[in-house]
This record gives sequence, structure tokens and C-alpha cells, in this order.
Amino acid sequence: MTRGPGVGDGRMSGNGFIRAEALVVRLVGILLGLALIAMVLVNVANAIGRYSGWFSLVGADELLVYGMIWIVMLGAILAARNRDHLSINLLPTAMSGALAAILQIVIDVATVAVSVFIAWNSLDFISRIAALNQTSMGLGLPMVIPHSAILVGFAGIAAVTAFLTIVDISRLSVSQRGRT
Repeated sequence: MTRGPGVGDGRMSGNGFIRAEALVVRLVGILLGLALIAMVLVNVANAIGRYSGWFSLVGADELLVYGMIWIVMLGAILAARNRDHLSINLLPTAMSGALAAILQIVIDVATVAVSVFIAWNSLDFISRIAALNQTSMGLGLPMVIPHSAILVGFAGIAAVTAFLTIVDISRLSVSQRGRT
């Protein structure tokens, strides 16, 4: 009997998913780093042009501010994935076993709740900005774009943390079943 592609060769297994997810995270991290480098280059070019009197990059300051907001919010999703963001580690490091796992789940649930609250309110604000058709002064960029960074960031944090919470709950239940 012949198996279809991906069946039994690790690509459809949990390990394949983990490798794919790690690759995506690495690529996003590299892209965020490259975006930060590009922003530094734009800032240097703008400063050279402005102070030399040769040229001025219209909208460069806006681009730098909005770009930094997007980089921070997308980076926050990656940090949440590694549990490096919004982390309180004093109590979990003092605990072990099931108690530490339960505390991590409580922290994760609180993180999801706060992130969903912020994302929801951000969506409401974005709809108000969209109704006004407001644009930035330098680039003429619709203000929905920079304000959407908050929505995307906190929705991403909520999604990643919810996934980690489900994984933690399943691990805790498996470990508890193994003890009985």
C-alpha cells in the first residue's frame, strides 16, 4: 500500500509542524530586523539630506514612527510566543510541578483576556478613524494602517497565548492522568 505525500515522512506530524512554525518565526524575526535596518538607513539619509541642505525626505519621520510601531507590535507577538513578553517569573520559578503549570495557565488566561480587550477596543477605534477617512500629513497614508498595528499585535498575542494555554492544559491533564 502506497502512502500519500507527507504521510509518515514527518511533514504532517507534530515535529513537522514544529519545524515549520520555527522556520516562520525565524523568517519573521529576520524580516523585522531587516525592516529596522532599513528604518535606520532612512533616518540617516534624511538627517544627511536635511542638515546638508541637499534634500529632505517628505514623510520620513512619519514612516519611521509608524514603522517602529509595527515592528514593536509584530515583535511582541514573537515575544509572546516565547513567553518573553508580559512575563511574571518570580512566582513560577519558586514553584514546581502542577502548581507552576496551573499558575502559568492563570497568567496565560489573564494575558489572553487583556489582549482581547485591547484588540477589541482597537478595532472600535480603527472603525472610527476609517469613517473619518483621515490620512497622515506627510505620506498621505490612511491612518487606519498605523492604528491597525495595535489590533494586529494584540490579536496576535491573544492567539499565540491562547494556543500556548491549550498546549499547557493538555500537558497538565496528561501528566495528571499519568500520576493516577
